[in-house]
Amino acid sequence: MYEPRPGFDNGFISYGRADSKAFAIKLYQHLTEYGLKIWFDFENIPLGVDFQNQIDDGIEKADNFLFIIAPHSINSAYCRKEIELAIKYHKRIIPLLHVEQISRDTWQQRNPQGTDADWDAYQAKGLHSSFPNMHPAIGKINWVYFREGIDDFEQSFSGLLELFARHKDYVHQHTYFLDKSLAWERQHKGSQHLLIGEERKQAEAWLKVRFKDEQPPCTPTDLHCEFISESIKNAYNLMTQVFLSYAYENEAVMRQIRTSLWRAGFTVWTNTSDIQTGETFEAAIKQGVAQADNLVYLLSPDSLNSTYCQQELNYALALNKRIIPVLVSPVEPEQIPPELRSLHYIDLTDNLHEEDYRLDESQLINILDHEAVYYHEHKIFLAKALKWQQQNRNSSILLRDYNLRRAEAWLQVAKKRTQHQPTAWHEEFITESLRQPPEVSHDVFISYSDADSDFVRKLNDALQMQGKTTWFDQESIPTQADLPQDRASGSDSIALQLVIDQGIERVKGIERANTIVAVISLPFVNDADVAKELAYAQTLNKRTVAILHQETATAELPLALENAHWIDFRKHGGEFLPNFGELIRTLDSDPDYTRTHTRLLVKAMEWTQKGQDDSFLLRGKDLVASKQWLQESADKQPKPTALQLDYIKASRELPYRKIKRRSVVLTSAFVSLLVVVARFLGGMESAELRVYDQLMRLRPSEAQDERFLIVEVDAASSEALRRDIIAERYQPGIGTVPDKALDEVLAILSAHQPRLIGLDFYRDYQAQPELAERSFPPEYPALVSSYRQCLLLSH
Repeated sequence: MYEPRPGFDNGFISYGRADSKAFAIKLYQHLTEYGLKIWFDFENIPLGVDFQNQIDDGIEKADNFLFIIAPHSINSAYCRKEIELAIKYHKRIIPLLHVEQISRDTWQQRNPQGTDADWDAYQAKGLHSSFPNMHPAIGKINWVYFREGIDDFEQSFSGLLELFARHKDYVHQHTYFLDKSLAWERQHKGSQHLLIGEERKQAEAWLKVRFKDEQPPCTPTDLHCEFISESIKNAYNLMTQVFLSYAYENEAVMRQIRTSLWRAGFTVWTNTSDIQTGETFEAAIKQGVAQADNLVYLLSPDSLNSTYCQQELNYALALNKRIIPVLVSPVEPEQIPPELRSLHYIDLTDNLHEEDYRLDESQLINILDHEAVYYHEHKIFLAKALKWQQQNRNSSILLRDYNLRRAEAWLQVAKKRTQHQPTAWHEEFITESLRQPPEVSHDVFISYSDADSDFVRKLNDALQMQGKTTWFDQESIPTQADLPQDRASGSDSIALQLVIDQGIERVKGIERANTIVAVISLPFVNDADVAKELAYAQTLNKRTVAILHQETATAELPLALENAHWIDFRKHGGEFLPNFGELIRTLDSDPDYTRTHTRLLVKAMEWTQKGQDDSFLLRGKDLVASKQWLQESADKQPKPTALQLDYIKASRELPYRKIKRRSVVLTSAFVSLLVVVARFLGGMESAELRVYDQLMRLRPSEAQDERFLIVEVDAASSEALRRDIIAERYQPGIGTVPDKALDEVLAILSAHQPRLIGLDFYRDYQAQPELAERSFPPEYPALVSSYRQCLLLSH
């Protein structure tokens, strides 16, 4: 079988001693021999303690509630209280039928002075039997039969073990999160007692488990649902998925809907639970609407007459929020505001049975799930934009890196929508963020435990008010950060593990932070995630400032804080501002040095990730400044890392490095390939002809070939032809040589019986008929050619 967490049991045995003491002992022994941890009052109630508190605690921390059915247990006030508590906590209840009824003899043995009249009265009250006074919840559950003399104990015990094993993990998580939620409730629902980290994610997944084809072994209580929902809200900067707008008269319906949403895993804002002490009512409502994905409006005559409800509705409309009306009381159509008339609403007024409400509940949840990612991002960027406006356009709040790229993509899509488009605040904020030059670093990375979220949210706001750019996971980390494959080389196991566990954006946040601010508390020192953050920051030699928020044992602190600068926020009576002033002074000490440390680290890591490409090395003024920074580092903190030293060294050596043979070979091969491709495509033809012509001119003179006769029309010939044309010997025409003159030349040349006559001059018109039809002896063909056309003169 399985072993529950320390402090928890597999089962709790509830029984009546008069009928079932021996059987309960036997059952307990068999279960423990099988390896199960069972709460049993003979073993688990110490002397001198409040036994009822011990019993209640035993039921709370047991996965299964075993109720042994017998007349005494059925009619026992103590057993009934145990059953009621198990039902209240939605425990898996396993009834074991042991005794159906007791006989007169058994009763007489227990009541030696009893008379027939007493026995009759006993029977009339049903105290002799297990059935007349049985709790209704026990009567509805399948029993395991352990009747003495009738049922086989071993066979029944085997069936009981099967029940224990069925959905055991789900049942145990029910017990574990119940214990956590009860502790939260007993501590006045303080945020420091909410679920954090991996436990919160496990609880969220557990709450969403559904049993489609079978009855669940147990169900979450309302307290489970509220506790997990509040834990999720605490992890997401108090933002919610639903703002419930309602009139006071409809509070009962509001609570029903809120519980339904909690049970479905939604976070909810209501005025009864989310207005902080000292916060103005109107400001709290506006913030609640702005930081919610949707506004669910409980439509009734009372809400239409409520000033607050109308303010909430109008503000949601101004922010382009999705509004889901839920009709909870009949309303005349003309009373409904124009903005709501066109919206589809969920009608609860026609509900007659529980099943009717379940159908409406399912419809509401389906609407909330539709395009949930869009409305979530609409809220995230709007909340940041409004915060930016409220802080007089504080540039430290502007979007950067992944969030800026995500916002830009979201805005492009959002503008094309017909409903719930981005507001003017969205567009101005994202546009201004895009105008900002990209930053290599930010001032502070806040490392903390989720249990300290309230304090850290206040700290983050104060830092931003002072103009410090912060990396705070509730504002800086994407909803679902992907894990790029080229991030965190395998040689750096700490960075790789941090990427796997917490995402690339957290790793980049540490790398680009000038200072790591660690908020120290007892949950902090027990948080494995923050230990990884500090360990990675230590490998990068980051400046670390430790804020002592709560007392912890020095021996428990991570080694990475050994050289940290400490600020005790418990001083000055725990007042925030005086201690915060010391933090600001610490952050402002030698800022140029720490910024350069971060800048060089980021550049060096980029150089490494790009295969130590020379183009990423330092040059010029950057190189001079890095040398000066390196000299200053001898007397300052934080010290350079080995990677930074290698990077600066490689940058120094770059001008003196010899060209590698491999680079020469690769370059030559590449150039040759370009030349071949250029020749193939004809790109080298004109250059080749010019070179060929020049080479031909450089050839040595050769003997004259008597077989060739060149007749040149030179300047003198052209002048003679011009005079002949003036003298009307030749008719003026187009071209260099008139056709008649050309005909005379051909007649003279033909007398010498040439084998071929070639004409090489510009001619873009047809020859006159007498020239074109000139006849030659068949044995003497003549070829007339030009640059633009070839004229073949033949007989």
